[in-house]
Amino acid sequence: MTRKETVSVQPPKPNCPTERMKVSVVALSLLILILTITSAVHSQPTFNVIPSEIPESVNPPPTCCLKYHEKVLPRKMVVRYRKALNCYLPAIIFITRRKREICTNPKDEWVQEYIKDPRLPLHPSRKLV
Repeated sequence: MTRKETVSVQPPKPNCPTERMKVSVVALSLLILILTITSAVHSQPTFNVIPSEIPESVNPPPTCCLKYHEKVLPRKMVVRYRKALNCYLPAIIFITRRKREICTNPKDEWVQEYIKDPRLPLHPSRKLV
């Protein structure tokens, strides 16, 4: 008669130190992964408005304007101008002697007078980014 030996393989008990260590290593790895992802997401800049590309009334160098300069500029301070008429807020941008760029309303009477002056050159428009 042949005798059959039965070998039963039992999974390791959860109280076994090596199993607890494996669970701890997996949990720690997941925690590090989650922290890395969340810190990377929070460190990214927001792209709602880029101030250097869309200035308020005075900010060099503008491509489009967010609002108009309210006061009349002295004519002797303006050396040239540029048109930004295809923007959400159409504007005439005057460049001053100090190379500041001032956004103005193209419908204002004083703005129309300035751009009709033949001594005030039209500066080439910048490409919108």
